[in-house]
Amino acid sequence: MNAPQRFALIRQADATGVSGTGHVLDGVIFHTGQVVVCWRSAFGSITIFENWEAFIGVHLQAHPENRASLVFLDDESKEV
Repeated sequence: MNAPQRFALIRQADATGVSGTGHVLDGVIFHTGQVVVCWRSAFGSITIFENWEAFIGVHLQAHPENRASLVFLDDESKEV
C-alpha cells in the first residue's frame, strides 16, 4: 500500500473573494485514492473527495483564473 501523500494548494488570486490567496488549503491523498482537504481559514472546514480527479475538477479546472498550483509536501520533486 502507498503511504498517504500530503499537498498544499497555493492561489495567486481568489475569484470568489471567499478563501483568499496564498496557501489556502492542506490535503492528503490516501491509498484508496480518496482526497481529504482542510481549508486554512478560521473555520477550517474539511471536505472528502472520492478521487484525485474530483478534487482537481473542483479546485483547479473550475477556477483557472485563480492561478492555483499544488505543492506535494512529501516529495518536493512533484509540483503541479
